[in-house]
Amino acid sequence: MFNILSNQLLAMTSIPELEINNLNKSFPTKDGELLVLENINMKVYKNEFACIVGASGCGKSTLLNIIAGLNQQTSGEILLEGRPVNGPGADRGMVFQNYTLYPWLTVAENIEFGLKLKGISSSERKERVDHYIEIVGLSKFAKSLPKTLSGGMKQRTAIARALANEPDILLMDEPFGALDAQTKGVLQEFMLQVWKQTQKTILMITHDVEEAVFLAQRIYVLSSRPGRIKAEVDIPLGVDRDFSVKRTELFQLVKQEVLDLLREETLKVISQEIS
Repeated sequence: MFNILSNQLLAMTSIPELEINNLNKSFPTKDGELLVLENINMKVYKNEFACIVGASGCGKSTLLNIIAGLNQQTSGEILLEGRPVNGPGADRGMVFQNYTLYPWLTVAENIEFGLKLKGISSSERKERVDHYIEIVGLSKFAKSLPKTLSGGMKQRTAIARALANEPDILLMDEPFGALDAQTKGVLQEFMLQVWKQTQKTILMITHDVEEAVFLAQRIYVLSSRPGRIKAEVDIPLGVDRDFSVKRTELFQLVKQEVLDLLREETLKVISQEIS
C-alpha cells in the first residue's frame, strides 16, 4: 500500500496542496466593517489530514467557505496546487454537517449526481459509484432512499458523493457534529480508513478537540474573532491509529495542549464582555 507517512514527509519539501497567504475577511455592518479573519497564513500538504479548531464565531466556517469558493476574501490569496482559487471548482469537494442529499434519489444516484453534471460516461460513472460506495460500506444500500438511512449512513453517502468527483482536496465542515456520541466515534474511525484508502488531502473544521487530535496530522488553532492562526500543532500519533489511542497518555497530553490554547481565547472573550 502507498506509504502515506513517507509521502507526507516528502511533501514537506514540495509545493503545498493548499496554501493561504495573508488572507483577511471583513463583512459590512451598519456600524462599519466587521473583521472576521485576519492575516491567515497556513499550508496543507498532499495526502495530509489537517483540522482547524476554534470557538464558535471565530470564523472557521467562513474560512472553509472561502477556500471552497463559496465566499470571497477581502484580501490575500488562496492557492491550490499553485493555482489561484477565485470561485467554486471541481478540484475541491465539500461535505457539510447537514447531509444535503437529494431525498428522491437513491444512495447510488446521489453519489452519481455530480458525475452526470460533468458529462462523464455511464460506464465510468458506474465504475466510480461502485468503487466509492464500497469504500464507505454502503453497497447493500445502493438502491435505498435517504429517508431509510441512519444519520451516519447519510453522512457516509455524502462523503462518497464528494469523493466520487475525485477532487484534489476534500473540505469538511463539522461533518459529524449532528451525530450521537457513539455513531460519531465510529464515523471518526471510518474517516481515517477512508483517508488512508483514498490517499486524499483533507481539511476539516471542528469544534471538537478530541476529534481533531484523533483524526489530524496537523491542527491549526484559530483565535477568537477576528480569527487568527494562534498556533499550529503537529500531532505525533502516527497514521495507523485506532480508537484505543484516545486512552494513551500522549493523546491526552496533546488534547490538553489544544484545549489550553482554546481556553486562553475563551477567557479573553469573557474578559472583554465584562469589562
